[in-house]
Amino acid sequence: MHKAVKYLLYGGVTLLAIFIVLASIGNNKTENIEYEHPFTVLDDVDSSPVAGIADGNSEIVEAGWSTPVKLPVSDEGREDSTHITRDGRYLLFYHDPTVGAFQESVEGGEKEDPVIYYSKRPFVTRNLHPISTDDFNAEAGPSISEAGDIYYTKTFIVLEPTPHEATPFKTVVNDGSTIIDMGTGEAEGDPFYCDALDELYANVMYGPGDQAIAVYKNGEHTFLPEPINLPGSMEFQPFLTDDCQTMYFTSSRAATNGIFPFQVYKSQRLGEFEWGEPELFVSFPQLDGKSGGVGEFTMTRDQKQMVYTELVITEINGEWAGQNEMYYSDKY
Repeated sequence: MHKAVKYLLYGGVTLLAIFIVLASIGNNKTENIEYEHPFTVLDDVDSSPVAGIADGNSEIVEAGWSTPVKLPVSDEGREDSTHITRDGRYLLFYHDPTVGAFQESVEGGEKEDPVIYYSKRPFVTRNLHPISTDDFNAEAGPSISEAGDIYYTKTFIVLEPTPHEATPFKTVVNDGSTIIDMGTGEAEGDPFYCDALDELYANVMYGPGDQAIAVYKNGEHTFLPEPINLPGSMEFQPFLTDDCQTMYFTSSRAATNGIFPFQVYKSQRLGEFEWGEPELFVSFPQLDGKSGGVGEFTMTRDQKQMVYTELVITEINGEWAGQNEMYYSDKY
């Protein structure tokens, strides 16, 4: 299997497969960093202007949204796992300083481990989030609940004794000492906790081209039935509105080129674990000589601002490389 294709199949828009590759090259140091809230999510929503470049390929299907703009904080590396806070004041994301699907170093510099950053509106500069560690285990997929707890995905790799042992990555909370194992026995990523109904959503990754959305409630996990999870399709990166009645998620259900494009869909709740027919919300077009998609979708509390990631895969000198950029749009 081509390396770039393998990377994309395992991770989708998220780059969790890269974690395993990077984790195997670090040293065996571990630093426990006590969690600190670097900012507070407020009750009101900040709607001050956000500038950017309107150079994206995706389109918002629903009327009334501004043309998406690439955020200034999105730079030459890969940004991913985007999460705009409910008040619109901060953006969390995973940053990998390398460029291209398998480039091993930034030009002129050494390879670095991927970590979580946050950016304050208008999203021009970034700061390292205190949940990020400098050892070989990696953090991604952050989201903040209404109660103020941060949920994210973490790898658990132990290098000693050799050969090293790795458990599937799981959801952790705040300082990472609390692990929420949904009990699937597989890798669980991109967590989103909906406070109103005490439900933890995540995508479960079985292997190449196989991801599905599950809900953890009352100590048990449930895979969402059709029309959310479809046979032969990848469903991942769930995001819910505060009332837990509307869900946005990434899917390959409209794929015309292998598993691509990834697109964002919207569905309304019908009952417990039951959802209506998804509607296309952010689309990605057919591009000559390229493929990719959109995902990592989140919104503010008032549902009038969105941030998502756009992935474009191109062939460069016979090698396929994927590049992620973060985009913003608001209702007018």
